[in-house]
Amino acid sequence: MSNDQFLLVQTLGAGFWWDMHHVLGQLLAAELTQRIPVVYWGKNSLYSISEEINTFEQFFLPVSDCTVHDLMNGDFTYYPPKWNSKNLFCNNSKKLGEEYLDLYSIMNCSANVLINDFHVGIEEIARWLKEGHPLYGCSPRDLYSHMLKKYIKLQPNVLDEIDSFYRVNMIKRSILAVHIRSSDKICEVPHLKELNKRYPLEIDKYLKSNPSARIFIMTDCSDILSEYKKLYGDIVIHTDCKRVSENDMGVHYQDYSDKKRKGSEVIKDTWLAAKCDYFIGNGHSNVSRAISELKDWQDNCIKLLY
Repeated sequence: MSNDQFLLVQTLGAGFWWDMHHVLGQLLAAELTQRIPVVYWGKNSLYSISEEINTFEQFFLPVSDCTVHDLMNGDFTYYPPKWNSKNLFCNNSKKLGEEYLDLYSIMNCSANVLINDFHVGIEEIARWLKEGHPLYGCSPRDLYSHMLKKYIKLQPNVLDEIDSFYRVNMIKRSILAVHIRSSDKICEVPHLKELNKRYPLEIDKYLKSNPSARIFIMTDCSDILSEYKKLYGDIVIHTDCKRVSENDMGVHYQDYSDKKRKGSEVIKDTWLAAKCDYFIGNGHSNVSRAISELKDWQDNCIKLLY
């Protein structure tokens, strides 16, 4: 990679795994263009606690040896033109103008620093892969999985919290992980209630073959958690995190006294699910997608509902 060619990946200010899938796609773009990637989630991140802190690095190790400060160089050129060496910390890029980094510019622009705060699907970026490249012909799921495993490393304190919960509640047990969405997801998935009614059938199938298994429930909805505790009793395991009622606004838009906690809760559930033996999730959910990407699941060990 060139030592003066960078791709700065900024937050979209969206849900955690939508922002993360944006990062993973841009990491592939950085590889294809031989640019040094730098991920900076500023104050407009839903998980930011301070404008002085790179929110991404609250949770993950840096993806390269460079920081956003290294990109603030008066001799560098920037693209899109609304950016310069003095405004890379801007909380809301829309205030600077409506110019966004498009895929063609990512692949062809010669500016020292490209700045992207606009989502481009990894399947679009993959069209620039040439035959013979190790990732040529891979599915979007496999591309995201490859970039996730290659670049995304948890901060030690985040990893310790995950490992502690696993040791106390899950180790040496057969565990079925279940991710069920509610709240504002119905705005994206009109048939969400019908989809959610299919979970007990899938869970019961698994329990019939694995009667000693426990169920690790991940849900944004307090009503759903209560329902599944009534259905399955003491075999239900769950983390202690903020949840909302069925018709409330999404958890990621809720106020937290500690916004870092908001991100940590998503990460904890995601990584714990990837330690389980079987997974049932919502195929329309970025969290479920991330769980499917984090581990090389055998086909008979994962079920995404659509």
